[in-house]
Amino acid sequence: MAPRVLILLAAYNGERYLREQIDSVLAQEGDFTLVLRIRDDGSSDGTAAVLEEYRSRFPDRVEVMSGGNIGYNANFFTLIDSAADCDYCALCDQDDVWLPGKLQAAVGILKKENGPALYAAPSRMTDAALHPAGLTRLQKRPLLPANTLIQNICPGHNQVMNRALLEIVQRPRDVSLIYVYDLWIANLAALYGVIRFDPTPRTLYRQHGNNELGSSGSTLGKLVKAGKRSLAGEGKKNQKQMAYFAEENRSALEQAGLYGAVQELLAADTFAKRARFAAHCPFYRQSRAETLAFRAAVLLGKY
Repeated sequence: MAPRVLILLAAYNGERYLREQIDSVLAQEGDFTLVLRIRDDGSSDGTAAVLEEYRSRFPDRVEVMSGGNIGYNANFFTLIDSAADCDYCALCDQDDVWLPGKLQAAVGILKKENGPALYAAPSRMTDAALHPAGLTRLQKRPLLPANTLIQNICPGHNQVMNRALLEIVQRPRDVSLIYVYDLWIANLAALYGVIRFDPTPRTLYRQHGNNELGSSGSTLGKLVKAGKRSLAGEGKKNQKQMAYFAEENRSALEQAGLYGAVQELLAADTFAKRARFAAHCPFYRQSRAETLAFRAAVLLGKY
């Protein structure tokens, strides 16, 4: 039988672009069956009407969940926890456009894996009208925990999990301690399985004022934005998630030789401690410049 792919779309006040995204998902073709499950996070615009329209038109392919407003992360985790009926599970934002062949590429790569595996890919960033504006980050260095703990180049809107990884992601967790859902998933994949990065862009990724999180297309732009995020304290927010992740996955991190390093980073509350950590830090980002920027953020107490 053809594998079953479940696409999970978290919606909130997404009326403007939702139809384009749903159409691009339902247009995916390949050796699989496809079901799109959408949870509306208490929208106040016309999102609910759009979802009902598609549920009525495609009753065998579109499922709709609804409920109160619980926020971006909790919306995705609620969807993830509902996924008990699939071979592969793909995550989907509400305002992007999937390019043809995306799911076929993901299934083709993941079916070769016997253990937990995550498919990831870059995206073509665009403005609100889908005019090209660059690419998200490409893989240059191994996607191992020493990288994913401090940097995520696997945006959630391109993540596809096999069943083995999905069952790990579904383990009980406190969503209030998780900064971003896709970083949590990437860390679990890197720690317990593998991340397979497809270098071909698979999504048109809208950048506009309503994006929860965004990127900048050029290399310089990415570095500038990363620097601004560090100065704004984003690293400290990720530290909260890192601390929780380390305690929830202590044994596996100890086997990977990183639990002690995580604890040293978390305990670096003086300049001397931060300097010692930065001098022998095992963590790295995808480029040398970004790695140096991370160490500088540590020294300045911004991470």
